[in-house]
Amino acid sequence: MNLLQWQRGVMDELFAYDASGAWAATEFGALVARQNGKGEILLGYDLAHLFMFPRANGAHKTILHTSHETKTNDEAFQKLEAVIRSVPQLEARVAHIYTANGQEGVTLKPRKGQKRGDRIRFVARSKNSGRGFTASNVIYDEAQEFSRQAYKAISYTQTTIKNRQELFAGTVPEDGVNDSEVFEGLRDRGRDTEAFPRTGWAEWSPTGAEDPDLAESIDKSDESVWLESNPSAGYLIELETIAQQLERDKSPNAEDFGMERLSIWPARRPEAEVVLHDMDMSRWGDFVVSKDAEVLPAGGALTVYLGRGGGFATVSYAARISDGRIGVKTLYTAPQTLWVPSKLQEMADELRPSIVVLDAKNCAPVLTDIDAINLPYMSLNASEIAGAFGLFVESWNSGLVAHFDQEDLRESFKNAGTRPLVGGTTWDQVDPLEPITQAQSVTFAFWAVKKFESAPPKTQAVVTGIR
Repeated sequence: MNLLQWQRGVMDELFAYDASGAWAATEFGALVARQNGKGEILLGYDLAHLFMFPRANGAHKTILHTSHETKTNDEAFQKLEAVIRSVPQLEARVAHIYTANGQEGVTLKPRKGQKRGDRIRFVARSKNSGRGFTASNVIYDEAQEFSRQAYKAISYTQTTIKNRQELFAGTVPEDGVNDSEVFEGLRDRGRDTEAFPRTGWAEWSPTGAEDPDLAESIDKSDESVWLESNPSAGYLIELETIAQQLERDKSPNAEDFGMERLSIWPARRPEAEVVLHDMDMSRWGDFVVSKDAEVLPAGGALTVYLGRGGGFATVSYAARISDGRIGVKTLYTAPQTLWVPSKLQEMADELRPSIVVLDAKNCAPVLTDIDAINLPYMSLNASEIAGAFGLFVESWNSGLVAHFDQEDLRESFKNAGTRPLVGGTTWDQVDPLEPITQAQSVTFAFWAVKKFESAPPKTQAVVTGIR
């Protein structure tokens, strides 16, 4: 393969590693206008990881190459097959090339010490694609067409893999047309190099294109702007072709040309940030508990919620405060979950809650140990979980919730999405890197206070004892 200079530069960044030998970027995104040759980068990446970079422990390696459309996947596979068959040294290492529709892939002969050889599979994305695989490297072509449902199905293929890496490649999405939450989140992390040092990002766009105020003033007829945005201009794309595309663009202020050819994709203004639920976050500051109320009164509701995959958990508490509102507060968030039963017991001894609630299915990994400490709790069913969500959001928007201005809680609400549930809706983790255990647990605690208060005195003791 003969790569252009900009393509080689991207490859250098993708294969950069840190002092420990791990990939410097655990996730990497490339934003470049159509027909500039990003497919060659993906092809080089596929080849390198299949033939050059075995897993450090010698274990079997799977590379997963995904696209939004089947035809894009087929083309990527055919390019890879053509290179392999044209190079005898590569073809000699191949055990099998699978060409059946939906089964495209290449499996190598086992390396020394392996029982089965490394492989690459090509999969069209869906909400179920990728399940059953354990992938060291995942490629997401057409990343602007990548829903969070599809991402959830694929991203967990890497849960047990050390030194994993994800590569996203795409173009500017169109609002209201492309389901681009995953790619947009990666873009924002990639542009913030200090906050996300292990996120790699490469984009070719005009100066100021990321700024919503400057982007509107970019001169789309300026040839220097075309060259900034198209690294293959003069090689794969003629400037005359770009001029014709601008001339034919009939959209107001040539917005289509700006997106498709110049990759102008400004960040959202703060007031226009994506909000995936109906909670009015603009009123966050209005609902902060006064400075003199440092703790919530005893006798409230205690709860816990585990993050997806059991990687972390949050214990939260809620209680009625003196001004009539219900105050909510996260008490403890930490990695892993084995600490949960002892922390629940500690918080129960300190706060003497009137009710302890949890989702037994969510807490299944630690439920036996919670039972062992003999802490009475109420397990919420699906209808109650949905009811808790609806009650919390409506109460928040009505000014009936108070909080302690905890940054982790605010970020949890900000990053949370929603998903349908029997009888309603509940919180959903949109980004695997952004936990929502804080949002879900305070929602449960708020509901539990209302539940306990509404129960007749004779039944309150029974409610707290339900398992």
